[in-house]
Amino acid sequence: MDKETTLFLKTKILDLKTGRSWIVVLHANDARENGIYAGNKVVLKWGKKETEATVDLTTDLVQPGEIGLLKDVIEKYPIKEGEIIEIYLAPSPSSLEAIRKKIKGERLSYSEISSIVSDIVNYHLDDIQIAFFIASAFEEEHFSLEEIYYLTKAIAETGERFYWDKDIVADKHSIGGLPNNRTTPIVVSIIASLGYLIPKTSSRAVTSACGTADVIEAIAPVEFNSQKIKEIVNKTNGCLVWGGALKLAPADDRLLKVSYELGIEPHSKMITSIMAKKVAMGATHLVIDMPIGKGTKISYFSDALKIRKIFLAIAKRFNIKTEVVVEEIKDPIVGWGVGPLLEIRDILKILNQDEDRSLYLEGRALKLAGILLELIGAARKNQGQQLAKKQLISGDALNKFQEIIKAQGGKENISLKDIKLGKVQKEIKSNKNGFLQEINPLEVNRLVRLLGAPVIKEGGILFKKRVGDSLKEGEPICELYSNSEQRIQLAQQEITNDDLFIIK
Repeated sequence: MDKETTLFLKTKILDLKTGRSWIVVLHANDARENGIYAGNKVVLKWGKKETEATVDLTTDLVQPGEIGLLKDVIEKYPIKEGEIIEIYLAPSPSSLEAIRKKIKGERLSYSEISSIVSDIVNYHLDDIQIAFFIASAFEEEHFSLEEIYYLTKAIAETGERFYWDKDIVADKHSIGGLPNNRTTPIVVSIIASLGYLIPKTSSRAVTSACGTADVIEAIAPVEFNSQKIKEIVNKTNGCLVWGGALKLAPADDRLLKVSYELGIEPHSKMITSIMAKKVAMGATHLVIDMPIGKGTKISYFSDALKIRKIFLAIAKRFNIKTEVVVEEIKDPIVGWGVGPLLEIRDILKILNQDEDRSLYLEGRALKLAGILLELIGAARKNQGQQLAKKQLISGDALNKFQEIIKAQGGKENISLKDIKLGKVQKEIKSNKNGFLQEINPLEVNRLVRLLGAPVIKEGGILFKKRVGDSLKEGEPICELYSNSEQRIQLAQQEITNDDLFIIK
């Protein structure tokens, strides 16, 4: 079966979703008669549109003459039930030759990298073929600065792009790694309160307890189309939305999934992922937060300096004025709470300037906001933090946060009294006298997930002590929160069995 030998089938929507490669289901009789085997790739064509998918076979899910479409395909293409579509065996992707070149360690041109990205977006490449590209192309010494620029450009150009009628479009990004480093909502509120655009798209949790989008979703919707985001930003100067609901850099979404399965995220992959989305959002000024230390994505200062240099070089190619803030983190507990509603509480306490707020989290947010304000020209050098602090003290940042939350469909004048933590709680106490020498951030993330986060917004851990604090036997270290007694018990057992804390 080839392009000259096509098969016309009636669509049937199947209530199945893989979250991975696109799959269509054919009846075994249709497949046998047309020389199609399970695992073959086929082209689906309807009207002027086409895409590719992998074939699975059945004798029950669809009848002869039908083709079953999984929800992964339907969510991207609104193909109707009963529509007639044409299928034929897919030719070998043209970009495979470029991938073979990269495996050999050769340099790729922009057109070659663009063809790979295009084939990723259009599902001409499957996850195994993408894995070969990642494994070969993202070897640090095998991937040149020019190729990183080409890949960033190609990823940004294959998705949706935002254009704003302002000369300054600010942005802030953290490379992640800390459980509760929720500076973004504070920085966005400060910058937007001064009249500057800062349309912030954030991620959901991948390996962490929760992403910024998961946290904001505890009090307001975060999934919007591009038109609605423009309305929110034009009204409030900012937004706090989930980038995955948009079609920004769609190739990166597939690269990220495969990288996660491989258990690797090379530095060049991280850089292209971040910068492609900033280009797509129309950023002109950017601050990147790069914490280093145990449990973060970057462990060594020397690596951080190399990555910083690449970030700045790529940003310059796209005319994005950028600063990368490298900071060693000795205490992974930045805010007091880890978990969506607990982190919202930390944010509101800082915006309210409550006495028991996390000064550590506030300090990190003010530093990043201050640098961004200096970068966009709103403050002179070394005066940005002072201006950012003024916005907190005056209440302007709080008002702006509330305005953004309301514009996104959240509660009007959101405040601490609206934050209801999990009804099931358990206090964890020190079993000896000493000092809290270490908290393992990876174990924190794992335990908070056991407590239900990010799906269960009430789930999480509220810390009572920081690294370096003295402890007496029986003194509380933290409190566990959830909506399930079983989850609390499970997390409590894990704390007993694992080295979450080191007390000496």
